Amino acid sequence: MKERRPLNEEAYEISLDNYGCIDGPKSGWLRVLSNAPKLFFIGLSFYFTGDFPSAYEEDLQDLVIAAGGTILEKDEFPAPSFNDQTAPKVLVVYNLDSPGGCKVGEEVLILWQRLNEAEGIAAKVGAQVIGHTWLVESIAAGNLQPFVSC
Repeated sequence: MKERRPLNEEAYEISLDNYGCIDGPKSGWLRVLSNAPKLFFIGLSFYFTGDFPSAYEEDLQDLVIAAGGTILEKDEFPAPSFNDQTAPKVLVVYNLDSPGGCKVGEEVLILWQRLNEAEGIAAKVGAQVIGHTWLVESIAAGNLQPFVSC
């Protein structure tokens, strides 16, 4: 504000975030400058399940689409293909955020229910289960983060 003119934003960019991702913004603008593809979710399809606040779920889905992924609705699941390497990879996304306003025991129960629901869906269609934080971490890093098994 003191300068009263646009400044070079590079000095103000986040270089290390709280998830351990390094140079996410810098990697993004370098990718743009070199005309590299920004789409790292290409070939991945995402199905959201569980209790997401609708606006937050829409924001996550917009990010997935911007990164080249596809959003699936319940009736759009491809036939299970457990060994086909050319089939698109389906990821079932569930909400890892703690539900507000409950006791600790209830909170854990709700999170387990969400995970179990996601695992049930994934088992039927040959998909991988991920928590929504994997999406955020991958986008922040500018590349796919490793999958973590529960």
